[in-house]
Amino acid sequence: MERARPQAESLREQALGIIRDAITAGELAEDRIYSAAGLAKQLGMSLSPVREAMMALVTEGTVEAVPNRGFRLVAITEADLEEIIAIRVLLAVPAARQLAAASDDAVVGRLQEVGADAEGEATTKAEAIAALRGFAEATVSAAEAGDVPEFYTQDRRFHEALLEHGLGRRAAEISLRLRDQSRLFRNADRSIAVDSARELPVLVELIDEGRAAEAADLVTSNLYFFKRVPAAAEAEG
Repeated sequence: MERARPQAESLREQALGIIRDAITAGELAEDRIYSAAGLAKQLGMSLSPVREAMMALVTEGTVEAVPNRGFRLVAITEADLEEIIAIRVLLAVPAARQLAAASDDAVVGRLQEVGADAEGEATTKAEAIAALRGFAEATVSAAEAGDVPEFYTQDRRFHEALLEHGLGRRAAEISLRLRDQSRLFRNADRSIAVDSARELPVLVELIDEGRAAEAADLVTSNLYFFKRVPAAAEAEG
């Protein structure tokens, strides 16, 4: 479950990021109860930040507390998954459209509003596109290498940047909270992960070229990628 996290993050943020990645990548099972102490030992961290991270996930609805025992993932049904992805599309489509159509000044203003003018963060449209391109390329590399946990980590970062640059931090947080609940790994194998990853650089180019309608179509398709596996399986059956 080990992941490299930015040194500037607090221990709680580091623990939260690592646990989120583990949930998304399927390293934590829905039918198992996890103690904060056990997770802390697994992460090589002290108990307090891990417990705080788990309580934050309880607040978000991703996990639930089991009295006197620990924490477990909140079960997600197929209907839940459909609702989650539909809401994410409602956020991602206008984000892609607005970023594609935005002038550099408009993007600068939005990024400054959400505090993205700190050192090392994008403050222009060109820098936002460059950041998206970097995450897209990292996602492709992870997928092609068969590194499923890293694929989901980089894919998450790509969609976080897209929402933050296109609509703002609040939209990104809402979408990521839903994404963390969706357990995408359950319906994806390596081939589909590669297909999904390879769509991201194409999406970046569409946004960079101002092709808003095509970008909106592709981001919708990309968010629904995990639905392709069951459909294919049924067709073969």
